[in-house]
Amino acid sequence: MPLELIILAIPFCVLPVFLVSIDYLNKNHNVNRKNHNVIDFDKYVKRKEEGDAVDSDIARLLNIDNIAA
Repeated sequence: MPLELIILAIPFCVLPVFLVSIDYLNKNHNVNRKNHNVIDFDKYVKRKEEGDAVDSDIARLLNIDNIAA
């Protein structure tokens, strides 16, 4: 009888730990993916200011040096 209880108890102990681990890894992956897609607009415009005439005009119109955080 104890062998049957052990065989029945193991899935109920292991399965929740496995599911929580998978959920943690999924949330961690989603956070990393969101942080990877963030673009700092000020740095982008400052780099583009050195580019062609259109980019430098946009940066000048935005008054990029006087932007407050």
